[in-house]
Amino acid sequence: MYGPVLGSISLLTASASLALSQAVWQENQVDTRICQWKQLRAHVIRDTVYLDGGDLLWQPGLADGSLVRPVNDDNPLGLIYTLNFSTPFNTTQNISAILGAISKTGGAANNLAPNYFDGALLGNHEEFFLYGGLTPKNSALTDPPGDTVLRYERYWYGPPRENFIPGFVSHNLGPDTTRYVAYGGAASAPSENMAWYFSGLRSASGGVIYDVGGRDQSTQAVNVSNRLITVDMARQQRETFSNVTLPPDIPGRANPELVWVPVGSRGILVVLGGVVFPDFVNITSKSSNEEASRAQSPSFMSTIDIYDVASGNWYRQNTTGGPGQLTRGCAVVAPAQDASSYNIYYYGGYDGLRQREPFNDDVWVLSLPSFTWVKLTSSDAEGRAGHKCVMPYPNQMLVIGGYPAEPASIPTCLTETIRVFDLSTGAWRDRYDPAVWSNYTVPSQVVEKIGGSGTGGATATTPSPSGWVSDELASVFATQYPASKITTYYPYASVGPSNTTNPNVTPTPVPDGGDGGVPSYLPPVLGTVLGLVFLTMVAVLVLLWRRRRLLRGAPSEAGTEDTRGNRIASWLRGQPTQPSEAKTPTVVSTEYSPSSSPDVERVAVPPQSIVEMMNTEVSLPVELPDNSPRAELYGTGLTGNRSQLGGSLNNGSFYITGTQQADHASLGSSPTPHPPPPPAPPTESPVYYRPDSEALGNAPMTSAMTSPTTTTTASPSTVRGNILSGVSNLSERDRAHLRQISDATVSSVTSAPGGDGRLFAGGTVAALEGFVESPAPVSPPIGAAGGGDYLTARLGHGPASVSTSASNESSQRRSVFTERREDMNEGKSG
Repeated sequence: MYGPVLGSISLLTASASLALSQAVWQENQVDTRICQWKQLRAHVIRDTVYLDGGDLLWQPGLADGSLVRPVNDDNPLGLIYTLNFSTPFNTTQNISAILGAISKTGGAANNLAPNYFDGALLGNHEEFFLYGGLTPKNSALTDPPGDTVLRYERYWYGPPRENFIPGFVSHNLGPDTTRYVAYGGAASAPSENMAWYFSGLRSASGGVIYDVGGRDQSTQAVNVSNRLITVDMARQQRETFSNVTLPPDIPGRANPELVWVPVGSRGILVVLGGVVFPDFVNITSKSSNEEASRAQSPSFMSTIDIYDVASGNWYRQNTTGGPGQLTRGCAVVAPAQDASSYNIYYYGGYDGLRQREPFNDDVWVLSLPSFTWVKLTSSDAEGRAGHKCVMPYPNQMLVIGGYPAEPASIPTCLTETIRVFDLSTGAWRDRYDPAVWSNYTVPSQVVEKIGGSGTGGATATTPSPSGWVSDELASVFATQYPASKITTYYPYASVGPSNTTNPNVTPTPVPDGGDGGVPSYLPPVLGTVLGLVFLTMVAVLVLLWRRRRLLRGAPSEAGTEDTRGNRIASWLRGQPTQPSEAKTPTVVSTEYSPSSSPDVERVAVPPQSIVEMMNTEVSLPVELPDNSPRAELYGTGLTGNRSQLGGSLNNGSFYITGTQQADHASLGSSPTPHPPPPPAPPTESPVYYRPDSEALGNAPMTSAMTSPTTTTTASPSTVRGNILSGVSNLSERDRAHLRQISDATVSSVTSAPGGDGRLFAGGTVAALEGFVESPAPVSPPIGAAGGGDYLTARLGHGPASVSTSASNESSQRRSVFTERREDMNEGKSG
């Protein structure tokens, strides 16, 4: 292993900048970038790939722009690096700027969590185990235990668990499994909650193993392991490890690739490549038996070992073609859209015998179930080995880390720490963009071999020319894997990186290209948001339109108190309610008709409604039963500021807000002719009548007409006063109508001392202070300023001197009329 080993961990500080780059920087160093990443291990949890261990060489950059010899700090903090699939990047940029990191210990690495070389991360979509691998020999640390490993819990699954926090926990492997193994092949099947570690190398004693830096041969991993380690993760925190011996015809090897393929009821494991007697296990970098390796290792690509997970059976199936002897490559599997073929991509590696010769840069495809090899790409460019491959999308493969051939003592740095390969087109890309992806299509070179098309339909469905090695294996491939068990987490939202590792280095921006575009999630999201905004605007406009329509139509709507009040007030002022509103003439009587205009409205008071007028100065306590006929007003001719009874009609306060009013417009009858009013007596010689005059059909009064202080006894035919009313020429019924009093509800007047012509709240009797004879129609009165609300006086609250008509014993109400001396005899002396 290249690079100096730090002698003192006390020199380290756990800062954010160190967490994402080399631990110790040199003088005048301004940045650092990954030069090599040899034999790391990787695992994908949902949208993130976790990268652990390996020999990570950093290449420092100095202030003068020069690059110095790469260094290896052995990851003294025991960090695991992360790469989120939402992060776009160029393949030539400084990848260290986009990596995250988590600490296995929260501080310096220890014997349970050292920096492992090789080994594997075995897991599912929620967690993984740090299994196997080599550790540097360090006298400051005790040897890690062989039966304990770390488990990283990223997400919780299974029975509910409160207060779950992601982190690392130790896990015991059990008595039959050891972690002292390296250089094996690893695969995980999240849909099955299972993972496997195939073969590899162990020490001669089966105990602790160190990397090739150790001088003790007894601790070197040189013996082939014939074991298959299985991890069952069906229950979190109840995971189990099992250790089974491989069949004699399944040879063990170093650094093969193991892939899980969704074939059969639980999937199959396919073992590709690997070598025996590799050169990388010896400190001399030479194979201990190159001849035997060349004789046996090429068969690992021409005869494929297959393990059926459901049955636990192994099969060896012959292939057509093949790349020959290869190890330390990487492999992924891409099923056709119709599952008619399963194409395993194998990239890079070398023969395991010549480290100083150029490594392989070819991409090979093994298509199942035809078991046909196809070389997809080939170049003389820089190859690599010791890397890992993951699939962020169905049509993309990321090649992470690795190292090139080392012809000299100075390590050669990779030009691309991460490479991006398009599985559908068979071409390399110069950038990764989470917004650019598609479903997988079978490359044309493979279609030429297996038939069908890019979306599937392969016609070569059996191995040719050898055929199936057994009917059982053919039956496994004939069984379709339940696709519903496979969970995917793409597409990923694109998130721009932030350079926390190298503040002075700005990642190269991703150029806009023809294969770019907006993220796939953006159109539906924008469509939903804009649609909601549009619907909200439409709803608001409809509500505003309806409100305006209601407001404009409110004055003509029947049944609203404001409408009735406004229209009656306008009628009393002699003003039209609306310019275009036609008034319906009202038939008020068969004896009288309006004298000024036929367009006279009437106010109908429904039963049990109280019509109130403020400040009316009522001079006569007249009570109306609630079931009296509707009072009618007619012949008003209200065109001036004062009526014939006096008072301003412009005061709109004579109604009490909230009283129940009938819509006079809606109660109008059709126009009918009316007889003319009776002729008025000459104004130059008026005739005065007393209220008890025989002309009115009443008994004569017993007191003088001119005595303003004469009182009468409390009888139905006696009143106190000295002025005759201007309505004395009318019948009792007509006078009652003019005062809104039905002939069945006229109360007799009682005498009371101190009467002043006003109605008292206590119910005392008011007097008639003056009556003026006039033939003109009577206008409704207007309240005097400063008058109180006298309508609160109810029957039974005052003296018992007021009696009701014997013919009607219903509840009574006060009259709404006011008669004043100056109004009744305007223009004459009082």
